[in-house]
Amino acid sequence: MSPIMNECVLIVDSNPGFCKRLAQACRAANYTVLAADSGERAFLILRHRQHQIGWLYSRAALPGLIDGWILADQYHQAYPSRPVIIAAHDTRLSARGDIVLKEPTVTVVSETIRHVIEGTQPARAAAPLGFSEHRRAA
Repeated sequence: MSPIMNECVLIVDSNPGFCKRLAQACRAANYTVLAADSGERAFLILRHRQHQIGWLYSRAALPGLIDGWILADQYHQAYPSRPVIIAAHDTRLSARGDIVLKEPTVTVVSETIRHVIEGTQPARAAAPLGFSEHRRAA
């Protein structure tokens, strides 16, 4: 796939191994990757590089005061119609249409990112292998 504008993905995850593997998968798909291990660091990236970030993946629970839901709100200031991909321990509804993945694997997250960037919604189509683990938030 050839790179297009806004293929920069901000990955926010406090698990360094998960973050590294997801960043590798995204780079292998020709996406530019920025990574943060806390909500505070990610929030600063979103504030200062808002229009360079095309897509956001975040774990819902992060160390510190800023969680994935707050990051999603900040991201939606620049991209109100784009979903954020959020990994959570349980399913939670999102008024903005974010995609909530229940304890996903790196493969599930990377495939979800790819589907969202390519304009396909895995929850609306026949679910490919691995997508049974997520739920599209309303």
